[in-house]
Amino acid sequence: MADLEDVREGYDPDSTVARFFGVHVKTIKRWDRRPELGFPSAIRVNDRSYRSRREYHEFARRAAAAHASKPHKS
Repeated sequence: MADLEDVREGYDPDSTVARFFGVHVKTIKRWDRRPELGFPSAIRVNDRSYRSRREYHEFARRAAAAHASKPHKS
C-alpha cells in the first residue's frame, strides 16, 4: 500500500475507488449507509460521486491496521 505522502491530492469517481478496494461499486454505496465504518463521504458533481484520494487511502490504512491487530484463530 502506498505511503500517504505518496498519494496525490484529488478526487476519484466511485468506480475507481471500488477498483482500488477490489469490490463492486454497489459495495461502496452500502458502505455509505454504514456511518460506523467511517468511510469517506462523497461529493456529488453532475450526479456522480467522487471521493478524496487521501481520505480513502487513509481509510484503507486504518482498516488494514485494525485487521492486523485482531487475534487470529489457529
